[in-house]
Amino acid sequence: MPEPSYPRPADLSPLPSREGARGRGIHLGIHLTILSTLTLLSTPVFADDNMDDVLGEFETLDSFEDVETSGETVDPYAWDFGGSLSVSAGYNLEDHASSTDTDYSGLSKLRARVNLSLDKKFSNDWRISLNGYAWHDFAYEIQDEAYTDDVLDEYETQAEIMDAYVQGKLGERWDLWVGRQVAVWGFADNLRVLDVLNPLDNLEPAIADIEDLRRPVGMLRLNHFRGPWTLGLYAIPEQRFSRNPPFGSDFYTITDANGQAVKFREEQPDDFDEIDYAASLVGRFSGWDLSFNAARQWYDEPYLDPRAFDVNDPNASNDTFNESVVLRHSRITMGGFGVQKTWGSWLFKQEAAVYDGLLLTNTGPVTVNAPLPLIGTLPIIGPLLPGASVDVVIPHDVSEHRQANLLLGVEYYGFTSTSIGIEIAGRYLDDFNDEVAASGYVEKRTESSLRVTRDFLREKLRSTLVLIFFDQDRLGKDGGAIYRLNLDYELGPALELSGGAVFYDGGDQQPFGLWTDNDRVFTEIKWSF
Repeated sequence: MPEPSYPRPADLSPLPSREGARGRGIHLGIHLTILSTLTLLSTPVFADDNMDDVLGEFETLDSFEDVETSGETVDPYAWDFGGSLSVSAGYNLEDHASSTDTDYSGLSKLRARVNLSLDKKFSNDWRISLNGYAWHDFAYEIQDEAYTDDVLDEYETQAEIMDAYVQGKLGERWDLWVGRQVAVWGFADNLRVLDVLNPLDNLEPAIADIEDLRRPVGMLRLNHFRGPWTLGLYAIPEQRFSRNPPFGSDFYTITDANGQAVKFREEQPDDFDEIDYAASLVGRFSGWDLSFNAARQWYDEPYLDPRAFDVNDPNASNDTFNESVVLRHSRITMGGFGVQKTWGSWLFKQEAAVYDGLLLTNTGPVTVNAPLPLIGTLPIIGPLLPGASVDVVIPHDVSEHRQANLLLGVEYYGFTSTSIGIEIAGRYLDDFNDEVAASGYVEKRTESSLRVTRDFLREKLRSTLVLIFFDQDRLGKDGGAIYRLNLDYELGPALELSGGAVFYDGGDQQPFGLWTDNDRVFTEIKWSF
């Protein structure tokens, strides 16, 4: 969501969907919260770590000076090859089908994955970094269901180059990054306001943290250092967007009024067509950080553009509607700022941003000038009565809007081996009207997250509980929630075993009404080399 790390937020869904069950996940969330709180209170010992160490994680290395090591001498300019091999599995806890009636009961993932990385320093000032992955999921062969081609294309086999860039110094105060990379803006961990430069991989919503979901983008990045300040200038010619669940997935959310999946063409701008530009100014001070950010870019979430559809075409039908309307991306201007400050064992965060130029779908009455015998087949139009003229409700136009976003957060590190973080984001659309609301958008919405992390067994075992709640809109509807529990155990210096469960609480808005039966458990074993 510019916003949370999940596809097609409730207020950006172009068409209505069926409602899901409510309440079941809320009780689970309450139980998990109580359990985590009792665990924390059972350890009254406080940590003495300085919070400057926490903020130190945000610092950027200014050079590539050699690191001293004990033992044999290592050539600092040799190629450094590494990676990992992993096998992961997932199992759906409830029998259910997707909106295309594909059975998703039982095994949902059995994936073998390889990650490879290659790094080389050419000097103390210049280096190159490459990494990518490939995986194959055997679950789709084992289950032998009638999966759509879109699902098999996205979930069965994948290979991709991730980071691929050259980095180096240009004098004492400048450095240059060229290639596919990740550029993190802002200070939030679970919700997104300033962090807009990299799209997300949302094929398995909420099963991982945002830091593991960002998709690198090809860009030219120039940094200038002056005292505590870093000026970042970005030119982004590669156009990549979030990878969302495809048509046929049990996480696919675009449906008609009857709950059946609907597929629309999506037109994305070509690389180098209209280059994205961005700039940031970040100050790192003792105990606090400050960030200013601005961008001119393609907005990640698409809108449904129905303007090419002729409602008075006597041959109007589902086919002509699907051929005429298209999902497009808005060209927006973004500006915002963020600040974080430590106070004892507390870390406070704040982000604010405005997205200007959002195009949203308008749905309203349109006058049809003649009886149309086929138009009643459209999923969004009811059967027409014979007559010379009649009004039908249909997506027919788009309008431009501005969205204001505000995020507040706090983290506490006072308990031994434990951190607790809370973030709340509010979003407001201006110039809101009934036709925008009829398209599935909401004027005001909130997102909130609770994150509790605790280490056990001398930091060999880490538990993470994440609860994310989505809004109450102006009608008081429950937007749904996600609850995730992770356990990560270090079996050895290069071997890790992890597992957990994720639960989706169905609400009145997309996408959670469709995800209410998608609860699942998952596990992975990974060997790094």
